[in-house]
Parts: sequence; C-alpha cells; structure tokens
Amino acid sequence: MLFSSARGGNVDIYVMDADGTHTRRMTTDPAVDQSADWSPDGVKFAFMSRRDGDYEIYTMRSDGRGLRQLTQNTLADGFPRWSPDGSRILFTSLRDGLFNLYLMNPDGSNVVQLTKGPGENMGGAWSPDGSKIAFLSTRDNGTAEIYVMEADGSNPVRLTTNKLAEGAKIAWSPDGSKIAFYAASNADTDIYVMDTDGGNVTRLTDGPSNDRSPTWSPDGLRIAFTSDRDGDDEIYVMNADGTGPVRLTTSVAPDVLDAWQR
Repeated sequence: MLFSSARGGNVDIYVMDADGTHTRRMTTDPAVDQSADWSPDGVKFAFMSRRDGDYEIYTMRSDGRGLRQLTQNTLADGFPRWSPDGSRILFTSLRDGLFNLYLMNPDGSNVVQLTKGPGENMGGAWSPDGSKIAFLSTRDNGTAEIYVMEADGSNPVRLTTNKLAEGAKIAWSPDGSKIAFYAASNADTDIYVMDTDGGNVTRLTDGPSNDRSPTWSPDGLRIAFTSDRDGDDEIYVMNADGTGPVRLTTSVAPDVLDAWQR
C-alpha cells in the first residue's frame, strides 16, 4: 500500500505491506509529497508534490529512484491515477481556472482536457476495463456529486443525488460492479458503496469519526480506508461489507491511504 504521512517531519510517500508491516519511506523532499498511485505493473508510482513551489505531478520507480517531473504549470496539477493498461495518467488541474480532469501519457506528453465546466470536476477513478471514469462534479447543484463518463470525456451521467458533498476519493471495485466513496453525514464522513448505475447505496461505516479515502484490495474482498476514529488519521482495512475493521498504522502523525497495489 502507498500512503502519505508526516511521521518523518513533513508529508512524504511511504509504502507498506497489506498487513501494515515493512513500512518504507519513498520520498524525502522537504516539500509536501502526497496522493500517490501505482502503475499497473507496480514498477512506478505517480504522485503530486510542491517541490517546485506549486503542486505538480511526478513519477518515481518503486525502488525510490528515477524521479521524473511530468507537469510544469503555474497552477496546481494533482491526484494522478494510472489507467488500467498503463498507457495514460488521469489527473486534476486548475490550469484553466477551475478544477477539471485531464489525461496525459506517462511521460507527461499529449495532455488532453476531458471536462470543462460548469462547476468543478475532480477526483477521477478508472473503471477496471479502462472504458469509463467516475468523478466528482459540482455542475448541477453546486454540491459535489458522483458522475460517470466515457474515458474520452463524453456522455457524463450523474449517479448520486443525495447532496451529501461526496469526498474526492472514489474507488471502482476490481470486478467493475461497485463504486466506493465517502460522504458527509451529520458532523462526520462515512464510507459507502453503490452499484455503478448509482443504485443500492450501502453505508459501510457509521460512527463519530471521519472515515474516508476507500481503496479496494486487488481481490475485491476488502476495503482499506483512512479514519480518525482513534484520535488521529490512521489506515484501517475492513471486509467489503464493512465488517471486521482492523487498524494497520499506529503513527503519532497522520497517515492517509493513497493506493493498494493492483
């Protein structure tokens, strides 16, 4: 698992085994490094960093070497997500004045804009077959709702209508049948799953805490997530039906889950 943590004094990218053991620090720059995602083959990961003064997207090999900057823009680029075939990287950018979704090649070339107002569009997640992208948008009512579009940006369809201000981390199940997300409920946030047409919304967590950033295990049997239920942000894993939550990290600094290796 890739995660972001300030346990070393500033926010960096770390990796650990799926049971929380063998933690290793991947980045050591004084700037903020966060929101990492594995390439499908596990050879590299992409992440966002402020090391050049504003958020840009970088890649690094899984051995911590081979740093490469992919974007160079005066406004923020971030939240990279590799396509299932590894040929493209989906990302969110402020380069046109609003948050919108873009695609680029893994070397940073051939940038294509997928969404363009009204409202903000962000937090994209690929379907397992790479044909569709789920994302958040405020285009209809000013509140972030979940939509699905074709991978070329066409035919956006709204899935949620609950006005709960869904969070920016969406995760498609490995078999393509479910979408996990988190949303505000009362004074906290909880994790939900729904069918890919927006039906059968099921709440998985329900407590006086903020549970967010759901990520499916490669076999689809478990969901890892970030929660402050024990006082600060730590990483947990639970069964896909919400039962059996287990805490994986115990740092005194916040740990935020980014990605589970496919």
